[in-house]
Amino acid sequence: MSSDALKREMERVVAATRAMIAEYCAWDSKRVSGETASSMYGDMFEFVNLRMETAESCLLLIENDKIADSLGLSRSLLEHYLLFLLMCRGNKYFQLADLSGERLTEGQFKARLREEQAELARLQDEGKSSCLEVRKYRRAKHRIMYVYEGLKDRDDPDFMIPIHFFQFQEFRPEVMRLKEENYFQYYEPETETKQAIRGQQDEEAWRYKHYLSYDALLQCLELNDLADPAVLYRIEAHYTFLGKFLHPTHGAVRDLHERSNWHNGRTGVGIGQPYTDAAKLLAALYVCFCVAGLLGEVAGVVDRAPAKYYTDSGTADLWSLIRAVSEDYPYFWFLFNDAPLYDRFLYCIHHASEADLVEWGGYAEVPLERVPFNQHIYSHFRDGLNGWSNIRWGSYNPAVH
Repeated sequence: MSSDALKREMERVVAATRAMIAEYCAWDSKRVSGETASSMYGDMFEFVNLRMETAESCLLLIENDKIADSLGLSRSLLEHYLLFLLMCRGNKYFQLADLSGERLTEGQFKARLREEQAELARLQDEGKSSCLEVRKYRRAKHRIMYVYEGLKDRDDPDFMIPIHFFQFQEFRPEVMRLKEENYFQYYEPETETKQAIRGQQDEEAWRYKHYLSYDALLQCLELNDLADPAVLYRIEAHYTFLGKFLHPTHGAVRDLHERSNWHNGRTGVGIGQPYTDAAKLLAALYVCFCVAGLLGEVAGVVDRAPAKYYTDSGTADLWSLIRAVSEDYPYFWFLFNDAPLYDRFLYCIHHASEADLVEWGGYAEVPLERVPFNQHIYSHFRDGLNGWSNIRWGSYNPAVH
C-alpha cells in the first residue's frame, strides 16, 4: 500500500467528516417546526454541538500529526456516542438489588431470583407494579436486575423520553466523588445539612452505577436491543484500544510510529519518528464514524418527533452523508457495520472448510454472523491495508489503492 494512497484516503475521510459537520450546522434552515416547542430537542442539539466541537479538535490534532492525542479524545467521542444512543432510543432501564453481601450459594441465589420473578408476576396480575421483568444481572455476581420502561409524555403516551436523558442532565460527579469536609467551607454545616449532603452523594453514586457507568451503558444498550453480544464485543475492543491513549499505557503511542523499536534517548516533543500513515488514517476513521453515529441518532430523534414539534425534519441531506460513511469506508469495522472483506478472508483461511468454499463460492459470501471481530485493532487494520492471496480462497485486494 503506497504512502500517497493512504494520505489521499485520510484526506478524503477528513473531508467527509467536515462535510457532515457542515451539513449538521446548516440543518437549522431545513427543519420546519410545529406549533409546539420542546426544550428537549434544544438540549439534544446542544449535546451534539459539543461533540462536534470535540470532533473538530480531533481533526485539528490529526492535521497537526498529534495522532495519539486524537485517538485519546476519540475515546470521549465514543463514550458520549454510547450514552447518546440511550438518550435517544433507550426506552428501558434497570435497577439492581445487590445480594453479594448475603453470601448466598449459587442455588440459593437462583431460588431468590425465582421468588422475585414470581412476586413480580403476582403484582403485575394485580396491576400494582410498573416493573417489566426481573432477571439475573450478568456483569457482576449475585445481583438481581429489575427492568422498567422510560418516561411517557402525559399529553402524548406514544411519545417516550428515555430516562438517560434526565439522568445525564442531573448527574454531578463532584457531588459523588468529593467530600465537603475535605475542602474549603465558609462555615461548618449543621448536622441536618451533613446528612442531606451524604444523601446527595448516595443518590449520585446510585445514578452513576445504574445509568452512566461504562458497565451500565453496556447493560442498557443490550437491554434495549441496541447492541447484541457481537456488537458489545466490538464496543469493548474499541473502547479498550482508544483508552490506551487516554490512560497511561506503556508502549501504546510508540507502536503507532515508524521504526517503533528505535530509541534515541534524547529529550523532545514526542519520540522523533513520524506516525505511520495507517495510524493517521485509523484516527481519521474513528472521528468519522463517531460523528456519523451521533448525527444519525439526533436525526432519528427529529424524524420520530410528533408533528406538533416538527412538521418536516429536513434530514434528507444529512442522512445522505451519514449513510455514505459505511458505504465509502467498508474496510473499517466499527460498531454496527458489516465485517470488512479482509476479516471475511482471514476467517475463511483459518476456519472454513472445502465444503464451505463450495457452498459460498468465495470468502466475500461467508455468513457475516460467523466472522468474529479481531481485538488487535491497529495491527489488524494495518494488515488489512495490504493485498493478500491464498491458494484456496484467492486474492484479497484492499479497498484503499
